[in-house]
Order: sequence, then structure tokens, then C-alpha cells
Amino acid sequence: MTTSIDLFNKWAKKPAFSPSKSNERRAVVYTRVSSKEQFDTNLSLDWQRKTIEEYASRQSFEVLEYFGGVYESAKTDGRKEFQRMLDYARKNKKVTHILVYLLDRFSRTGGGAIKLAKDLREKYGITIIAVTQPIDTSNPGGVFQQNIQFLFSEYDNQLRRQRAMAGIREKLQRGIWCVKPPMGYDIIYDKKGLSDDRSKGDRKIVVNETGKKLRKAFEWKAKGMKNEEILSRLKSYGVKIYKQKLSMIFSNPFYCGIISNKMLEGKLIEGKHEKMVSQHLFLEVNKVRAAAGGKYGVLHQKEHDNVPLKVFMKCDSCGNAYTGYIVKAKNIWYYKCRTTGCRNNKNSKEVNTHFTEYLSDYSIAPHLVQPFLFMLKKEFAKLEASKADDEKALKTKLNEIQKKIDGIEEEYYITKSMPAETYQKFFSRFAEEKSQILKNLEQVGSNSSNHPTSLSKAVELSLKLPSLWASSDVNQKENLQKLIFPDGVTYNRKTGAFRTDKVNEVFRYIAELNSVSALNEKGQTGNETDLSSSVGMARFELATFPP
Repeated sequence: MTTSIDLFNKWAKKPAFSPSKSNERRAVVYTRVSSKEQFDTNLSLDWQRKTIEEYASRQSFEVLEYFGGVYESAKTDGRKEFQRMLDYARKNKKVTHILVYLLDRFSRTGGGAIKLAKDLREKYGITIIAVTQPIDTSNPGGVFQQNIQFLFSEYDNQLRRQRAMAGIREKLQRGIWCVKPPMGYDIIYDKKGLSDDRSKGDRKIVVNETGKKLRKAFEWKAKGMKNEEILSRLKSYGVKIYKQKLSMIFSNPFYCGIISNKMLEGKLIEGKHEKMVSQHLFLEVNKVRAAAGGKYGVLHQKEHDNVPLKVFMKCDSCGNAYTGYIVKAKNIWYYKCRTTGCRNNKNSKEVNTHFTEYLSDYSIAPHLVQPFLFMLKKEFAKLEASKADDEKALKTKLNEIQKKIDGIEEEYYITKSMPAETYQKFFSRFAEEKSQILKNLEQVGSNSSNHPTSLSKAVELSLKLPSLWASSDVNQKENLQKLIFPDGVTYNRKTGAFRTDKVNEVFRYIAELNSVSALNEKGQTGNETDLSSSVGMARFELATFPP
């Protein structure tokens, strides 16, 4: 008995696309140019589309959709509009052809283009047709011919790239950065002395407003400030970047006027662009980063716990920040100055003990609390009186400058007696003066109603300062250190003494009061760590205290 073969139809393997599709002519159109300049001048886009539409009409193609019409490089196949076209073609089973002006408008990736064309033919039944290079890819000869054209397009790309790279290398060797500059810079064109409006003028790379703020980041880092605080400050200035980006900025010599590029094969070139920071400052920043350790200058938590004074504390011999390390065989942590020849190493437990003792000079004795509060309240009263005088003077200046602005506006807009150039000159100057006065007013008029509460917190903190620091976690320790000594401290490994150039005003008064009290009781000072004569008058820092 013979079984009908039709019973086995459900196991038959069918092509991914319908065979009837080969007789259909439904196409999508893709056009593109390679550069923004070509796009802005509409160079060839209209001509490409017109030529393709004429071909489609002659060959009876139904155009389903248009794609492209933009500038996209064909060096890669990751183009947005190109990918949108491919997605449409793959999902829409009606599409039988992709029409382009030339094959290099489709792709210049050589082998990648060959594979893509093969997948479109075999998986989706879609044929690529260059209307100015029509090839029948229904036979091996036609496929081979199309593949050769794809390879020639890639070869042409490689020749162009080789010529472009040679030009870029030659400019880099002359100190001219000819590609996009890093964050903080703008490219401008100086047309001074040029009569032709079509000429862009001399190309210059200059520091922009963001760059001026990044310059402050270099200055902060050179003083030993941690990356987290720098990022926080930059954010308050409107510059939002991530930690790794900040590290890349600190390690890029472009910012101090030096060009480094792989094409220079290890050679450094003095750039002709504007320097954001001095070379000295750049080197100082990277000394601090080297001392801090870690790829991004950030310590692991376990290191913080043992060396909380790392970076914050500086060597009194060379002025560089201490780093930290562990002798694993003994499980002992050390502070270390890495300056060559300094050899300034010290057991971390010993240094931390010395710092705790140093803090006792800023810990107020209970019987001095009331005299301290009385003294500071008098100082605040003087400060507020001075603020009131300053505010009154600034408001008078503001009224005067506003009258000047009103006067020139009347002469320019109403009486028409002032030329535009004169008006712009005076208005810019007066507006800048007004802006500065308003900033000063904002600072002078800051609310001081929280002073009593802040003083109480300061006293409460000071009463238990040494024990509080010793028992706190690393983050609280760092906050306390910065609160009391904003610019850090220096340490002498021989004497175990700390010194500082700046103390928070409240704690400066406490140290002075402790010193006077000891003198009155003993007839001589018992304070072994008297404030240096170079200690500056820091402003009152009462806004935030650690919990």
C-alpha cells in the first residue's frame, strides 16, 4: 500500500520569504550624505532622491517609504537612520528591494556590507539596487560583482582615512589640536581682518565658562580636597560630571598646554591652544593624586578606618600630603610621605593619638562655657552691626547705579540722543557693577538667626571633641577635621606636633580662651601647641556640625 507524500507536508521546510515575492517590486528608498556641510547645502540629497524616483518609475517599483535625507558616515553600519530603514525592511514582509543612488551610499564597510547584503537576500528576500550601478544579483556572477563594488568602497575609505590621518599627524606635530577638544574648551573662528564673509577665519581653541569652573577643581585638588567634595562643589556651579570623568580631566596634560596623542608615538608637543591651568599646578595635582592612591584617587573604606588623616595631613618638611600603607606581616598601618628623600614614615596609631591630644586644645573646659558664649555673642553683635552698615552702603550704591542705567536708557530709547555703541558700552559696565553689588548684598544680608543654635552646637561638640573624634567612623572624623581645620594640618614626625594656617573662628576662640585660662591658673601657658602666628582670621563656620 502506497502512502501519499502529501501527508508529510507539515514537515516541509519553507524559505523565510514567499517565492511569489521575487515577482513583486515594492521598495524603500535610502539617501544620505557624509558631512554636515553637505547636508546644510543640500548637496546631492535632492539629486539622489530624484534619480532614484525616476528609476523606480521606469522599472515599475512601488515606493513604500523614504529613509535617510541626513548626513551619516558609511564607515560603520550603526547609523540611526540606516538602522531604522533596516528594521522597517526586515519587519515589513512587503519590502522586496532597497534602492540607493550608489552602493557606497548604502555602506562602505566591505566585508560587513557583503554579509549584510547576503542576509537580506537569503533571509528576507530583499535585494539592494544601486540605481546608477544596476546589477542582477539573482545569479552568482551578479552577487560577485556587487561584492567587488562593496570592497572597492571600503578600499577607497581606507585611502581617504590614510590621507586624513597624515594631515592630522602633521598638525599635531605643529602643536595644532585639529579634532574635538576636551570638556571645558570651545572652538572659535577669528575673522578679524577677513573681508570674505564665507571664510571661517582662524580656528582657535579657548577655555569656555565650564573650563573656568574646572580650573577651580584643579586648585581644590592641589590643596588635597577629596574628589567627592570637588564633584559636589562643581555641581553647585552647574557642572555635573562623574568621578571617572574628573579623574580623566586631572590626568589630561591638554589642560596645561601639552598635546599627547597616539599618532605622536610617545612624543609630547607644546600646544598652541589656550592653557586652562599652569604646568606647575597640573604637576601638583597629580602629586596629590599619586599620594592618595587608587585609580581615581579614592580610598577603600578599610583604608580610611586606619588612616583618617591621609591627604588631610601634610608633611612639615616638604608640604606634600601623607599617604598610607600597611605592613601585612605585622598588620600595622603607617602614614608615609612619598617625597623622594623625605623618609617620613609614622605608625598610624601613634599619629592618631597625637591628633586626639591636639584636639584637646580646642575642647572647652566646662567652667569656661559661659565666658565663651558671652564673648562670642559680643563678637556676633559687632559683626551684625558691621553688616548693617555694609548693607546700607551697598543699597545706596545700588540706587546710584540704577539711576545711571535709567539715565542712559532714557537718552537711548526716548530722546535718541545717545548712539548705540555708546549705550552698549555704558550699559555693559553699569550692568556688571549692578550684578556685583547684588551679589555682595546677598552675602551681607544672609540670615544670622541661627547663630544662637549654632553656638550651642559648637559648645556641645567642643566639650567632647577628642573622644568624639576617636570614637567616630571615618566619615564623621573627616567632617570634624574639615570643620575645625579647613585647610588641613601639618605634622612633624620628630616632635609629634601639629600646626595649621587656618582654624574655624569658633574653635580659634576656644583655643585662645583655654590658653588664657591656663596662664591665669599657673602663671604660664600650659598649651604646648599654641596657635601659629600665621593663623588667619577665618570667617565664622557655623552652618553645619556633625551629628
